[in-house]
Amino acid sequence: MYCDVCGPKGVACSKCLECEESLCQTCCYVHENSKLSRHHRISDLGTLEPERKGKIRQRIFCDQHLEEEVKLVCKDCKALICVLCKTIKHENHASETVSDAAAEVKKNIQIKMNHCSDKSRRITDSEQEAEALEKKINDAEKKEIKALEDQRLQLIKLIDEEVAKMKEKIQNVYKDLRQQNAALKRRMKEEQERCSTANNNARQIIDRGTDIDVIKKGPDLEQLLYTAMIETVKKPMTRMDIDLFSQAEIKARELIPFIGMMRDSTEMSVVSII
Repeated sequence: MYCDVCGPKGVACSKCLECEESLCQTCCYVHENSKLSRHHRISDLGTLEPERKGKIRQRIFCDQHLEEEVKLVCKDCKALICVLCKTIKHENHASETVSDAAAEVKKNIQIKMNHCSDKSRRITDSEQEAEALEKKINDAEKKEIKALEDQRLQLIKLIDEEVAKMKEKIQNVYKDLRQQNAALKRRMKEEQERCSTANNNARQIIDRGTDIDVIKKGPDLEQLLYTAMIETVKKPMTRMDIDLFSQAEIKARELIPFIGMMRDSTEMSVVSII
Protein backbone atom coordinates (compact mmCIF):
# COMPACT_ATOMS: atom_id res chain seq x y z
CA MET A 1 0.00 0.00 0.00
CA TYR A 2 1.44 3.36 -1.08
CA CYS A 3 1.31 6.68 0.71
CA ASP A 4 -1.71 8.79 -0.29
CA VAL A 5 0.43 11.96 -0.11
CA CYS A 6 3.66 11.10 -1.94
CA GLY A 7 2.37 8.16 -3.93
CA PRO A 8 4.67 5.28 -4.96
CA LYS A 9 7.65 7.01 -3.42
CA GLY A 10 6.62 5.89 0.05
CA VAL A 11 5.05 2.79 1.59
CA ALA A 12 2.12 3.55 3.88
CA CYS A 13 2.70 2.62 7.52
CA SER A 14 0.07 4.79 9.24
CA LYS A 15 -3.33 6.29 8.61
CA CYS A 16 -4.85 9.60 9.66
CA LEU A 17 -8.37 8.86 10.87
CA GLU A 18 -9.51 12.45 10.36
CA CYS A 19 -8.16 12.83 6.81
CA GLU A 20 -8.73 9.18 5.88
CA GLU A 21 -5.25 9.16 4.26
CA SER A 22 -2.59 6.47 4.36
CA LEU A 23 0.80 7.93 5.24
CA CYS A 24 4.40 6.85 4.89
CA GLN A 25 6.84 7.44 7.71
CA THR A 26 8.04 10.81 6.34
CA CYS A 27 4.55 12.12 5.61
CA CYS A 28 3.35 10.85 8.99
CA TYR A 29 6.08 12.89 10.73
CA VAL A 30 5.16 15.99 8.74
CA HIS A 31 1.45 15.38 9.43
CA GLU A 32 2.01 15.04 13.17
CA ASN A 33 4.07 18.23 13.38
CA SER A 34 1.99 20.38 11.08
CA LYS A 35 0.10 23.14 12.89
CA LEU A 36 -3.16 22.22 11.16
CA SER A 37 -3.02 18.47 11.65
CA ARG A 38 -0.93 17.83 14.73
CA HIS A 39 -4.05 17.07 16.79
CA HIS A 40 -5.30 14.45 14.33
CA ARG A 41 -5.50 10.84 15.43
CA ILE A 42 -2.96 8.56 13.76
CA SER A 43 -3.38 4.79 13.53
CA ASP A 44 -0.42 2.48 12.81
CA LEU A 45 -0.97 -0.04 10.03
CA GLY A 46 1.80 -2.60 9.95
CA THR A 47 4.30 -1.80 12.67
CA LEU A 48 2.16 -2.87 15.67
CA GLU A 49 1.52 -6.33 17.08
CA PRO A 50 -1.64 -8.04 15.78
CA GLU A 51 -3.56 -7.39 18.99
CA ARG A 52 -2.65 -3.70 18.84
CA LYS A 53 -3.39 -3.11 15.16
CA GLY A 54 -6.01 -0.51 14.60
CA LYS A 55 -5.33 1.20 17.93
CA ILE A 56 -5.51 4.96 17.76
CA ARG A 57 -2.46 6.98 18.67
CA GLN A 58 -3.37 10.52 19.62
CA ARG A 59 -0.75 13.17 20.33
CA ILE A 60 -1.66 15.76 22.97
CA PHE A 61 0.32 18.97 23.27
CA CYS A 62 0.94 21.04 26.39
CA ASP A 63 -1.33 23.99 27.06
CA GLN A 64 1.63 26.02 28.38
CA HIS A 65 4.21 24.98 25.79
CA LEU A 66 2.31 24.52 22.57
CA GLU A 67 5.15 22.85 20.71
CA GLU A 68 5.79 20.25 23.41
CA GLU A 69 3.95 16.95 23.54
CA VAL A 70 2.48 15.80 26.87
CA LYS A 71 4.60 12.89 28.06
CA LEU A 72 4.43 13.02 31.88
CA VAL A 73 1.87 12.99 34.70
CA CYS A 74 2.47 15.07 37.84
CA LYS A 75 1.33 12.90 40.76
CA ASP A 76 1.16 15.81 43.19
CA CYS A 77 -0.93 18.04 40.93
CA LYS A 78 -2.64 15.16 39.11
CA ALA A 79 -2.02 16.95 35.82
CA LEU A 80 -0.68 16.07 32.38
CA ILE A 81 2.59 17.96 31.72
CA CYS A 82 5.38 18.17 29.20
CA VAL A 83 9.13 17.95 29.80
CA LEU A 84 9.48 21.73 30.08
CA CYS A 85 6.69 21.88 32.69
CA LYS A 86 8.56 19.27 34.69
CA THR A 87 11.77 21.32 34.72
CA ILE A 88 10.10 24.67 35.36
CA LYS A 89 6.94 24.36 37.46
CA HIS A 90 6.89 20.74 38.65
CA GLU A 91 10.59 20.25 39.31
CA ASN A 92 10.20 18.94 42.86
CA HIS A 93 6.95 17.08 42.24
CA ALA A 94 6.67 13.33 41.86
CA SER A 95 5.92 12.37 38.29
CA GLU A 96 5.76 9.40 35.96
CA THR A 97 5.42 8.79 32.26
CA VAL A 98 2.00 8.79 30.67
CA SER A 99 2.37 5.13 29.72
CA ASP A 100 3.25 4.12 33.30
CA ALA A 101 0.38 6.17 34.72
CA ALA A 102 -2.00 4.69 32.16
CA ALA A 103 -0.77 1.20 33.02
CA GLU A 104 -1.47 1.83 36.72
CA VAL A 105 -4.95 3.17 35.93
CA LYS A 106 -5.60 0.17 33.71
CA LYS A 107 -4.46 -2.12 36.51
CA ASN A 108 -6.85 -0.50 38.99
CA ILE A 109 -9.66 -0.58 36.45
CA GLN A 110 -8.97 -4.25 35.74
CA ILE A 111 -9.13 -5.05 39.47
CA LYS A 112 -12.48 -3.30 39.75
CA MET A 113 -13.67 -5.00 36.57
CA ASN A 114 -12.76 -8.35 38.12
CA HIS A 115 -14.72 -7.46 41.25
CA CYS A 116 -17.69 -6.41 39.11
CA SER A 117 -17.44 -9.65 37.13
CA ASP A 118 -17.41 -11.66 40.35
CA LYS A 119 -20.39 -9.73 41.62
CA SER A 120 -22.16 -10.22 38.30
CA ARG A 121 -21.61 -13.98 38.55
CA ARG A 122 -22.92 -14.00 42.11
CA ILE A 123 -25.94 -12.00 41.02
CA THR A 124 -26.53 -14.44 38.17
CA ASP A 125 -26.37 -17.35 40.61
CA SER A 126 -28.73 -15.54 42.97
CA GLU A 127 -31.12 -14.79 40.12
CA GLN A 128 -31.18 -18.46 39.19
CA GLU A 129 -31.85 -19.38 42.81
CA ALA A 130 -34.60 -16.74 42.96
CA GLU A 131 -36.18 -18.17 39.80
CA ALA A 132 -36.08 -21.67 41.28
CA LEU A 133 -37.56 -20.37 44.54
CA GLU A 134 -40.32 -18.54 42.67
CA LYS A 135 -41.22 -21.78 40.89
CA LYS A 136 -41.37 -23.60 44.22
CA ILE A 137 -43.54 -20.83 45.67
CA ASN A 138 -45.94 -20.98 42.72
CA ASP A 139 -46.13 -24.77 42.87
CA ALA A 140 -46.72 -24.71 46.63
CA GLU A 141 -49.42 -22.06 46.23
CA LYS A 142 -51.25 -24.12 43.60
CA LYS A 143 -50.96 -27.23 45.77
CA GLU A 144 -52.32 -25.48 48.86
CA ILE A 145 -55.19 -23.87 46.95
CA LYS A 146 -56.13 -27.23 45.41
CA ALA A 147 -56.01 -28.90 48.83
CA LEU A 148 -58.18 -26.13 50.26
CA GLU A 149 -60.67 -26.45 47.41
CA ASP A 150 -60.82 -30.24 47.86
CA GLN A 151 -61.42 -29.73 51.58
CA ARG A 152 -64.16 -27.21 50.81
CA LEU A 153 -65.93 -29.70 48.55
CA GLN A 154 -65.65 -32.40 51.21
CA LEU A 155 -67.09 -30.06 53.83
CA ILE A 156 -69.93 -29.05 51.53
CA LYS A 157 -70.74 -32.70 50.89
CA LEU A 158 -70.65 -33.47 54.62
CA ILE A 159 -72.81 -30.44 55.42
CA ASP A 160 -75.34 -31.38 52.74
CA GLU A 161 -75.59 -34.91 54.11
CA GLU A 162 -76.00 -33.74 57.70
CA VAL A 163 -78.47 -31.02 56.73
CA ALA A 164 -80.57 -33.63 54.96
CA LYS A 165 -80.58 -35.74 58.13
CA MET A 166 -81.42 -32.72 60.28
CA LYS A 167 -84.18 -31.71 57.89
CA GLU A 168 -85.71 -35.16 58.14
CA LYS A 169 -85.53 -35.08 61.94
CA ILE A 170 -87.06 -31.60 62.08
CA GLN A 171 -89.86 -32.66 59.74
CA ASN A 172 -90.54 -35.67 61.96
CA VAL A 173 -90.62 -33.45 65.06
CA TYR A 174 -93.16 -31.08 63.53
CA LYS A 175 -95.12 -33.97 62.08
CA ASP A 176 -95.53 -35.26 65.63
CA LEU A 177 -96.48 -31.77 66.76
CA ARG A 178 -99.14 -31.50 64.07
CA GLN A 179 -100.53 -34.92 64.97
CA GLN A 180 -100.63 -34.04 68.66
CA ASN A 181 -102.18 -30.68 67.89
CA ALA A 182 -104.83 -32.39 65.74
CA ALA A 183 -105.58 -34.75 68.62
CA LEU A 184 -105.77 -31.75 70.94
CA LYS A 185 -108.21 -30.00 68.62
CA ARG A 186 -110.38 -33.11 68.49
CA ARG A 187 -110.34 -33.33 72.26
CA MET A 188 -111.20 -29.64 72.54
CA LYS A 189 -114.07 -30.12 70.12
CA GLU A 190 -115.35 -33.07 72.13
CA GLU A 191 -115.05 -31.02 75.32
CA GLN A 192 -116.86 -28.14 73.67
CA GLU A 193 -119.66 -30.39 72.45
CA ARG A 194 -119.97 -31.98 75.90
CA CYS A 195 -120.17 -28.57 77.56
CA SER A 196 -122.70 -27.34 75.00
CA THR A 197 -124.86 -30.43 75.44
CA ALA A 198 -124.75 -30.15 79.22
CA ASN A 199 -125.60 -26.44 79.11
CA ASN A 200 -128.42 -26.93 76.61
CA ASN A 201 -130.02 -29.73 78.65
CA ALA A 202 -129.66 -27.73 81.83
CA ARG A 203 -131.11 -24.63 80.14
CA GLN A 204 -134.17 -26.58 78.94
CA ILE A 205 -134.85 -27.96 82.42
CA ILE A 206 -134.41 -24.57 84.04
CA ASP A 207 -136.45 -22.66 81.45
CA ARG A 208 -139.14 -25.19 80.57
CA GLY A 209 -139.11 -27.96 83.14
CA THR A 210 -141.38 -28.19 86.12
CA ASP A 211 -140.15 -28.32 89.62
CA ILE A 212 -140.65 -32.08 89.52
CA ASP A 213 -138.45 -32.28 86.38
CA VAL A 214 -135.81 -30.18 88.07
CA ILE A 215 -135.85 -32.42 91.14
CA LYS A 216 -135.73 -35.62 89.09
CA LYS A 217 -133.16 -34.62 86.46
CA GLY A 218 -131.21 -32.04 88.44
CA PRO A 219 -128.66 -34.40 90.03
CA ASP A 220 -127.79 -35.98 86.65
CA LEU A 221 -127.42 -32.56 85.04
CA GLU A 222 -125.22 -31.36 87.88
CA GLN A 223 -122.97 -34.40 87.46
CA LEU A 224 -122.79 -33.85 83.68
CA LEU A 225 -121.93 -30.18 84.13
CA TYR A 226 -119.39 -30.98 86.82
CA THR A 227 -117.68 -33.59 84.67
CA ALA A 228 -117.45 -31.23 81.68
CA MET A 229 -116.19 -28.42 83.90
CA ILE A 230 -113.57 -30.55 85.65
CA GLU A 231 -112.07 -31.95 82.39
CA THR A 232 -111.90 -28.51 80.80
CA VAL A 233 -110.23 -26.93 83.81
CA LYS A 234 -107.89 -29.89 84.26
CA LYS A 235 -106.38 -29.60 80.75
CA PRO A 236 -106.69 -26.06 79.42
CA MET A 237 -105.45 -25.38 75.91
CA THR A 238 -102.50 -23.19 76.98
CA ARG A 239 -101.12 -25.95 79.17
CA MET A 240 -101.42 -28.45 76.35
CA ASP A 241 -99.50 -26.11 74.01
CA ILE A 242 -96.70 -25.88 76.55
CA ASP A 243 -96.55 -29.65 76.86
CA LEU A 244 -96.38 -30.10 73.09
CA PHE A 245 -93.61 -27.55 72.52
CA SER A 246 -91.65 -28.88 75.47
CA GLN A 247 -91.56 -32.23 73.72
CA ALA A 248 -90.43 -30.51 70.49
CA GLU A 249 -87.66 -28.72 72.37
CA ILE A 250 -86.43 -32.00 73.86
CA LYS A 251 -86.27 -33.60 70.42
CA ALA A 252 -84.58 -30.55 68.91
CA ARG A 253 -81.84 -30.73 71.54
CA GLU A 254 -80.79 -34.04 70.04
CA LEU A 255 -79.61 -32.09 66.97
CA ILE A 256 -77.44 -29.58 68.87
CA PRO A 257 -74.29 -31.79 69.24
CA PHE A 258 -74.02 -31.90 65.45
CA ILE A 259 -73.33 -28.15 65.38
CA GLY A 260 -70.30 -28.56 67.65
CA MET A 261 -69.15 -31.57 65.66
CA MET A 262 -69.28 -29.57 62.41
CA ARG A 263 -67.41 -26.64 63.98
CA ASP A 264 -64.65 -28.90 65.34
CA SER A 265 -64.40 -30.71 62.02
CA THR A 266 -64.08 -27.43 60.13
CA GLU A 267 -61.41 -26.06 62.50
CA MET A 268 -59.38 -29.27 62.28
CA SER A 269 -59.61 -29.21 58.50
CA VAL A 270 -58.41 -25.61 58.29
CA VAL A 271 -55.55 -26.28 60.71
CA SER A 272 -54.45 -29.32 58.71
CA ILE A 273 -54.41 -27.24 55.54
CA ILE A 274 -52.38 -24.46 57.16
